[in-house]
Amino acid sequence: MTPSQLKRKLDDELSALLAASEEHDCGRLEFVLADRGDLVEAVTTLQELGITHLITITGVDAGDEIEVLYHFLRYGEYDDGDLGEGVELTIRAIVPKADPTIETLTDVLPGATLYERELMDMLGVEVTGHPNPEKLLLADDFDGGPPLRAENLEVN
Repeated sequence: MTPSQLKRKLDDELSALLAASEEHDCGRLEFVLADRGDLVEAVTTLQELGITHLITITGVDAGDEIEVLYHFLRYGEYDDGDLGEGVELTIRAIVPKADPTIETLTDVLPGATLYERELMDMLGVEVTGHPNPEKLLLADDFDGGPPLRAENLEVN
């Protein structure tokens, strides 16, 4: 399935959940959720379509909100069964700084646990329902704000 075909399929399957979608020139797909509360449903739909490889979770401080990006890889396959060209896709969830919470993916993707802990440490997003919300990267006695929030970055 080409990136364009996959985008059309996901646009159809996720239509009720999306604010926007885009296919970039390199074939990477990006989907923006209309509501962060739809994250688990969107990822469950990806899994049903065979997209189960979560590459990483990243975040960007975007002023009054934090954009949380879930990066996935769908492996391609040639007719002979060998792996072909894959498709990278990103699910973007918008989290307001006034209420920096998002639901955990660990119930549907256990491998998300470390990425979510990093998100909590570095951007201060509370991942609700996480099975082990202990600090991952920051010392237990760290008393500063989330280091990757714009208001906490020191510019030289």
